[in-house]
Amino acid sequence: MAGNTSESLEKYRTILRKSQIKDQNALLGLHALAYVIVNAVWILLNVNFVHPRYRWIAFYPVVGWGLLVFVHWWFYVRNVDKLCKIREERALAGSSEGGAQTSF
Repeated sequence: MAGNTSESLEKYRTILRKSQIKDQNALLGLHALAYVIVNAVWILLNVNFVHPRYRWIAFYPVVGWGLLVFVHWWFYVRNVDKLCKIREERALAGSSEGGAQTSF
């Protein structure tokens, strides 16, 4: 019976990790789509309504948000397996202390 429980737990962890990977890829896609749309509008507005001398200022938000998209990919898509393991360890540590840990 104990072997069946550990197999069920491993199967659950595998399903959860695959779900997390799928979810994080979808979220990154939405983040990238919002980045492209908003920054395209932002650049068009700056090209049309800002004096040419100050157009270079428009690229600060584009670069800044681009770095945040990269950080999103780096921590939440590229390392999703490590993130799942950390969450599992925290959940197990919380359950062994007698209380369920709800925030990850």
